Formats: sequence, C-alpha cells, structure tokens
Amino acid sequence: MIVHNHIPDTQRHIRPISTLLVVLLTVALVHAQERMTAADAVKIGLEHNFSMQILRNQELIASNNNTRGNAGMLPTIGTTNTASYAISNTEQKFFSGDSRGANDARSINFRFGVEASWTAFDGFRMFVERDRLTTLEQQSRAQTITQMQRLAADILAAYYNLVQLERSTENLRYAVRLDRDLLLLVENKKRIGTATGLELLQSEARLTSDSVRLHELETQIARTRMNFNQLLNRPVETAFVVDTVLESNLIPGVDELLARSLQSNPAVQLQKIERQLSALNSEMLKGTKLPELSFQGTLNFGYTRNDVGFLLSNRNFGPTIGLTLRYTIYDGDNRNREIANARISEENARIREEDLYRILEAQVRNSFADYQSLRQLSVLEQRNLEVAREQATLARELYRLGRTTNYEVREATLQEIQAQDRVIQTMSRLKQTEINLLDLAGIPLYNAM
Repeated sequence: MIVHNHIPDTQRHIRPISTLLVVLLTVALVHAQERMTAADAVKIGLEHNFSMQILRNQELIASNNNTRGNAGMLPTIGTTNTASYAISNTEQKFFSGDSRGANDARSINFRFGVEASWTAFDGFRMFVERDRLTTLEQQSRAQTITQMQRLAADILAAYYNLVQLERSTENLRYAVRLDRDLLLLVENKKRIGTATGLELLQSEARLTSDSVRLHELETQIARTRMNFNQLLNRPVETAFVVDTVLESNLIPGVDELLARSLQSNPAVQLQKIERQLSALNSEMLKGTKLPELSFQGTLNFGYTRNDVGFLLSNRNFGPTIGLTLRYTIYDGDNRNREIANARISEENARIREEDLYRILEAQVRNSFADYQSLRQLSVLEQRNLEVAREQATLARELYRLGRTTNYEVREATLQEIQAQDRVIQTMSRLKQTEINLLDLAGIPLYNAM
C-alpha cells in the first residue's frame, strides 16, 4: 500500500514565507553589526591601546629633551635682587672718645644683579651629550614602532584565528544541513519501505553529533569575540562581523626577507641604538680626562643709605667678569676604570647584535620553509576538496536512486567536510606564518594587510 503524504495548502505557503523571514532577519542582523576588516582591527587596537598612548607621550618627552640647552651648549642667565629696610636705635662709640647715636635710625639696602655663566669647553662632552639626546629620541621612536608592530601582529593573529573559527563553524553548519537533508531522505525512504530503522537511527545520531559540535564551536566563537574586543580595548560585548576570506599574499623571497630583517626588524633597530648609546657613553667618559673652561659675568647695581654710620649713602654699579679652569690631575684612577668598563659594555652590545642577527636568520629561514610547504599543501588540499565534493554529490544522488547505502553517503559527506576543514586549517596556518615572516622582516604590519 502506498501512503501519500498530504500537506495542507496553508502549510505549503507558510513554510516558504517563514524561511524567507528568517533569511531577511539574519541579513538585517548582519548589516546592523559592525563589519571589521583586518586593517580596521589594527587601526582600532593602535588607537585605543593604553600602552601605545604612554609610549607616544614618552616619545614627546624625548623630543622635548633633545635641545642644545639640555646638552649644556647654551649659557645660563639669572638675576638676584635684594632689598631691606630697617629702623633701629643706634649708638656708636669710637676709639677717639667721640660717640654718635640716634633713635629710630633708618637703614636702606638695595641690590640688583644679573649673572651669566657659560661653559666654553668641557672636553667635547656637550657635543656627545647632544648626540646622546638625539639617539635617545630615536630610541623612543623605535620603542613605539616595536610596540606597534608587536600589537599589530597580535591583533592580526587573533583576527585570523577568529576568521578560521568562523569558517570552521560555517563548514559545520553546512554539515548539519546535509545531515538534515539526509535524515529527511531516509525518513521518506523508510516510509516507502526502501530504508531500514537502523539507517534512520544512524542518520539521527550523525545529526545530533554534528549539532553538538556546532553548539560548542559557536560558544567558542562567542568567547573568542569577547577576548578579541578586550585586545582592542573596547567593550567586550561590542558586536561585529569579520571578513571571512582567507587568502595568502605573496611575500618577498627569502634573501630579501633576510636583508630586510637585518635592517628593519624592530629588535635589530633597538639593539643598534643600544650599541650607539654604549659608544657615546665611552666618548662621554673620555671627555672627563680633558680640562673644563667656563666664563662667569655679573652686572650689579647696589645702593645703601644709613642715618647713622661712617657713610650717609653708598652706590655702586658695574660689571664683573671671571674665568674658571678646572682639571682633575688624579682621581684614584677611577676614570680609567670607568672608561674600560664602558668599552666592555660596548663590546657586549656588539656581541648581542651579532647574536640577534644569527637568531633572526634561523627564524626567517625556518618560517619561510614552513611558508613554502604550506602553500604547496594548500594547493593539494584544495584539489582534494574538489574531488571530495564531487564524490559526496554523486553519493547522495546514487542514494536517492537506491544504488548505494546510507553508510557510504555518510562517509562521502564526512570526507567532504573534513577536506573543507583541512583547507581552512591550512590556509589559517599559512596566514599566521605569513604574518610571522613579515614581522621578522620588519615590514610594517600596522599599515594593514
């Protein structure tokens, strides 16, 4: 006996309308959320990060400190002014026997002076200090760039990790849809007696298993989104959608990457500056073995008036010029000891720089080898996915025609889903390796990818 499934006309009309409403609602929610590219994420993170704001302020401080006056090249000018007024009862007795006195005697004293001092020669230390201040400004800028590069790398790694999760989730949603389609097909075949109850149970178990995995993955994505918002220093509940395209960009060859890493890597830049500062410290200490010559000058005006005393009033006005020469003949050999230690520190800075070069070369070569391997693997995985899709499509069609089993359909579908997941995982690893290579080479990541 053939059983006909009769669906009322109202239900036939309601189902397409319901599906359309769900689709429209989903589209509206997606458009309502912020669409964020990798470049947008880096920009937001750099603008909102507190450490970056502090480093930029420190950079301004280093720039403000880099002046000729702070290096000791300019004179200092100051003024000293004093004024006093006194009323006293005064009595003076002299050796001759005479005496003089007065009640409420007034005394006025006023002095105005302008003082200037200038170090004309200090063993060239002022010029070394100016170079040191310039180098410190460069160091502050390099520290800012280093932090920008590090933060941009962290943001991009987190962004593409989220993209990988989104792609994996969409792949699992596709698997759940296929499971439902297969379950519906098995139910229909069982009604007409061409499928067994075991096949129905197997299809239901597969749908349940994939649905559980999908729920776990969606929960993980929600947690990852909150962590990503926290990395960007904005409210963790901020809604956004990412660009789920996973594409690898062509990067320079290994030789160019090595050359750039030795010139532009932020860690290399900082180490070069450290070596420059060590060399300048040695030059500064050498300057202490030379004499120091400085000039002083004052311009004074003074006025004094007393009701009682030898002089009724006194007034003076005029300049005073002085010259000071300082030279330390012997200081217990401390300067020679400090100079020797400074040279050792300079040598240590050079050794650290060379060691960093070797470490960078190994990292670049290893990462580039991984990059090439992953590019080849991605091509193979993409081909494997195409074959798996054709196989799964053919298996589902054959099952509809009753020419294959439910088990073979499920296996073909599983192979398609696994092949798609391997493509996603490979592209994600390739993207992370690409970010790491660009970071090692010192190619700015904060200019977007």
